[in-house]
Amino acid sequence: MKRCVICGKEFHDQMRFCPFDGGALETIEQDAFIGQTLDGKYRIEAKIGEGGMGAVYRARHVLMDTHLAIKVLHPSLVSDATSVARFQREAQAMARIRHSNAIAVTDFGVTEDQINYIVMELFEGESLRKVLEREKKLPYATAIAIARQVCGALEAAHRSGVIHRDIKPENIFLSPQPDGSYFVKVIDFGIAKIVTDTSKGGPPLTRQGMIIGSPHYLSPEQCTGQELDARSDIYSLGIVLFEMLTGQVPFTAVTPVAVALLHANEPPPSLRKLNPEIPKALDDLVMSALAKSKADRPASAREFAEELARVARLVSPSFDPVTPLVEKILDASLTPSNGAPPLAASPVPPPSTVRQRPVERRPASTPPSPAPVPSAPVPSPSPSLAPPLPAAPPPTAGTAWDGSSLATYGQSSADSQLWLRWVVAAVVVFLVLLVALLMYLFS
Repeated sequence: MKRCVICGKEFHDQMRFCPFDGGALETIEQDAFIGQTLDGKYRIEAKIGEGGMGAVYRARHVLMDTHLAIKVLHPSLVSDATSVARFQREAQAMARIRHSNAIAVTDFGVTEDQINYIVMELFEGESLRKVLEREKKLPYATAIAIARQVCGALEAAHRSGVIHRDIKPENIFLSPQPDGSYFVKVIDFGIAKIVTDTSKGGPPLTRQGMIIGSPHYLSPEQCTGQELDARSDIYSLGIVLFEMLTGQVPFTAVTPVAVALLHANEPPPSLRKLNPEIPKALDDLVMSALAKSKADRPASAREFAEELARVARLVSPSFDPVTPLVEKILDASLTPSNGAPPLAASPVPPPSTVRQRPVERRPASTPPSPAPVPSAPVPSPSPSLAPPLPAAPPPTAGTAWDGSSLATYGQSSADSQLWLRWVVAAVVVFLVLLVALLMYLFS
């Protein structure tokens, strides 16, 4: 196979130039793992991606005929005891976590040829990095939804004693859903720290004061070599949320060391200065996640997710928790159960004004006899039986509610009287509680 040096498309070996842009074609070196079967059950079909420690392949379980993903440690690192131990630590960390937003690990093994591999679920999607490269920045509702799902995976990891330490757009994968939203998977626990690890012996995986992670997403504790906890991941997620909302990271510099110093000492810029459309409540929450002191950040990923949900409810233009409940309660009392429009009230006629003929029941085999002719004329309908009045038209803006419809009750064209709905809701709740109390007292 050959690949175009310009567009990256692949072609057969017989091609010399790219038919799309005329670029030269270079020969693609065949991956040695493609076509192999690991431990007699995982057949590798294609390469999906590659990182610093290994490559990820699409594979098929030959016995179960299911597709999955396999991460293989680079052969050049097999002789490095630290790399092998870290690779195994990644498998252990991922195996501890059980959450729908965290990639699941199903197996780990070492072949006779000393090939170290991790078997994971195959997740179809693309990284948040690719989405940001295409979209630049995301609507704040979408960014909040993605961040909340990442919080779910982090909360599960933290409860299992695992700190990710490398939260960044490259390690957050998104799968588009039919409704336009994204389903999130957090991947790559390659440098994760197992806080509750009780294993003894083996080489140390990190040295004192060693900085690991991606410079633009490091927490101040990582930059200064301090002890890490769950709030370090919250800081990194705050950086990711900052980038989703503004299209850029808060700190940039020429060298990674300079970026680390900014994380440790400089306050981040306000979101609203870079994107004025961002609500202030969301700006304040992101700034709290990016606090230099761990004590000033949300205490857990779950707390951060709850705060994100609260902000989403506050800033959502379509959020109205009162109207649907009130309309259901009050409209149920106005509309008959058969769906007919409500009838206007009319006085009940006296019994003497309406004559009803008793119904004579006969056996089914006996033909009915002719109806007897009445000896006296049937009195005409009483004037008191007035026909039903037509339903009143919907009230116009500025007029009082006449009880015919709740859909326009208390609403102007600009929906500026939202407080009236809260008043109606409070009255309804009070009446329901009062009735319940009276029934309890007199029961």
